Amino acid sequence: MTRIWGVWQKIVTVENCRAAVRKEAQTKRCKRNGFALDLILREDYWTKYVFDRITSGLRLGGFIEFDTMEHGKLRHVRCYEPKDAMCVRACVQQMEPRAYARMSRHSYCPVPDRGGLLLATELSRRIRRAENVCRIWNKGHPNARNKWRAWVSEYDMAGYYESLGYSLMRDTMWRLFGEPEVRNLIEVFLGHRDGLPIGAGYSAMVANMVLAPMDALVEGHKGCLGYARHLDNSAYITKAKGAAHEIREAVEEWCAERGLTAHEWAHYPAGHHAVERGGWRIEGDRILPGRKVMRHIERLMSRKWDELDYRQMLALASLYGYIKNSDAQGLKRKWRDGKYSQIFKAVGITAKEAEGGVLTINPEKERNIP
Repeated sequence: MTRIWGVWQKIVTVENCRAAVRKEAQTKRCKRNGFALDLILREDYWTKYVFDRITSGLRLGGFIEFDTMEHGKLRHVRCYEPKDAMCVRACVQQMEPRAYARMSRHSYCPVPDRGGLLLATELSRRIRRAENVCRIWNKGHPNARNKWRAWVSEYDMAGYYESLGYSLMRDTMWRLFGEPEVRNLIEVFLGHRDGLPIGAGYSAMVANMVLAPMDALVEGHKGCLGYARHLDNSAYITKAKGAAHEIREAVEEWCAERGLTAHEWAHYPAGHHAVERGGWRIEGDRILPGRKVMRHIERLMSRKWDELDYRQMLALASLYGYIKNSDAQGLKRKWRDGKYSQIFKAVGITAKEAEGGVLTINPEKERNIP
């Protein structure tokens, strides 16, 4: 008979702890301060260190705070020092598969392999499919009093990370994990405090799982023809305006019960407006950078690359994913003609790292680049 291992049994294995050490050694933070070499040379020692800390009752220190450039925006991040980060990584990498398996497949970033571009592609396909469904129904019911028409609705969560209550996060995660040891780890991560720190290693998992019931609520409505969520930004497609407002009332009630606020609502017929989600704009079959992103790119590209300061270079490099994957061919020509690829060399990153969209500000580089 095959033994079914729980999450805790998967966490407290030497192989899992070793994988966490190796992944931490690959981070730019460890490489920059020279700690990565020590992790590689003394891999067995640090594997045992992580294993002992988790099994003896994990305790975490304070956060390290620094700035990153995320898709052209300056973001303040709080993360653990490498010794604590390895322990968090060893736990989370075994918790995430169970958590994400219970999440809607139409919920995207920052879940691995579910970025904003995939969301825009899927949402574009669903809008066209919804329009086709409505067209076929109307053709088959020419005498119907009310014709179907695809409506798109959008909304955001106000101050989502900061507004999450401790009890809400704990109860959500406890419903997923019944093992006492894993629940103790969740208590350590959440630290009996409201709000989630961005960049702590477990934040994306918790933030996504809190909204998982809302995904089921929207998708389960009989009038919903499509749904997509990009962390706290959501969009759904309905076959009538009335259904769109019914879902809105249900979502607002759900949020109010949990101390959350859904705001910036917008309802409009499909095809009348471009849909913007996850930093991308959907115009028919074309997928372009969002209006704010486009203005930011054009403002930076209006100057030559050697006239940009360090933070402007880093901002433009972090927007490279939008330029490369966009259907706007003009952006690609401007990038090539302006020789902006030299920015990668100037700020010390690769094109692959830039395409990820999240870059850490290096104080040494910032001092050397005027």
